[in-house]
Amino acid sequence: MAGFLQEERALLEKHLPKLDEKLAGAELSDLERPESPAIEWFREAGGPALFVPADLGGLGVGLGDGVRLQRAIASRAPSLAVATTMHHFSVASLLDLEDTGTGMEWLLAEAVARNSLLVASGASEGTGSGLVHPQMTARPADEGLLVSGVKKPCSLSGSMDLLFATIRVAGPADEDRLALAVIPCDSPGLSVNPFWGTPILAGAQSDEVVLKDVFVPERAIADMGPVGATVDSLRAALVWFELLIAASYLGICTALLDRGLPSPKDPAQFADVVAEIEGAAYALEAVGMKVDATESAAGLIGPALIVRHAAQRAVTRAATMAVEVLGGRGFVGSPDVAYLHSASCCLMFHPPARQATADSIVEFLRGERVEIA
Repeated sequence: MAGFLQEERALLEKHLPKLDEKLAGAELSDLERPESPAIEWFREAGGPALFVPADLGGLGVGLGDGVRLQRAIASRAPSLAVATTMHHFSVASLLDLEDTGTGMEWLLAEAVARNSLLVASGASEGTGSGLVHPQMTARPADEGLLVSGVKKPCSLSGSMDLLFATIRVAGPADEDRLALAVIPCDSPGLSVNPFWGTPILAGAQSDEVVLKDVFVPERAIADMGPVGATVDSLRAALVWFELLIAASYLGICTALLDRGLPSPKDPAQFADVVAEIEGAAYALEAVGMKVDATESAAGLIGPALIVRHAAQRAVTRAATMAVEVLGGRGFVGSPDVAYLHSASCCLMFHPPARQATADSIVEFLRGERVEIA
């Protein structure tokens, strides 16, 4: 990819040496299968520590650079970018707990950085649930809770060391409480079952995680208030998620564009496609740098949703245009083109849904508080 992402690749080499070289040297089909080596390469390179503060043993990378890194990774290994976005979301959730946490979140973040631990996300489990309306439930036990529920799909299910989950805890007067829990993957009662039935993004290891009365000690639980309440720590984490997941799919689309760069049949059309993607990338980076310049990302949920929405529209249009630019020979000449086109379309499946995003954008533009589901 001589023409695209030169600066982004240099940044990736700076923070995670040799990772890009390994990814570039592998076949896309090998990186995208369930048994892909990409996640372990990411772990070995120190990727889990990317956004953990330096004083906790992490690399201390900001979100502005994080957007660029995620795009570079996705252009080589789409599944790796999607899967690790879930890890970064979980880490961001832990680091922004502040007063609502128990203090253990900082110890967990330090352990993640120093031991290259991967954290899967058990938040927003599926249809009918959401980040602040979880389906996972918990009942009291001595010095902790017993958690039960299902998360499907759950990226990193085959490689996770820890599971970060939002849970519903029965409270007094029928007022359920929202809580965050961090659960080791080897906890009794936690199991992983096959779920992902398509080869598209199969390397993200998005299978089903089942919890049956899994004990979680009090020190690994943070009470967040009533179910449905939008707390700033989750709002801030969602900003990180929206920017990084959008950057991931921009990277997938960039991989498509790169295949037409050496000799575009119609330079004007090709430039139009590139403008779609690069414009969206610059917008993501700008909001990421705003996050880096503020004490909490919670206040930037509106701009984050706007640029995610813009990126989704750009990817949808540009991916199809890129295939058209490549032409029939490009399409039939390699299975990678069809794969990347299919993978790039999956941004629409990540929360929040299009209608919820539109409603939140309107709330933001009216000057109202943006709520999350």
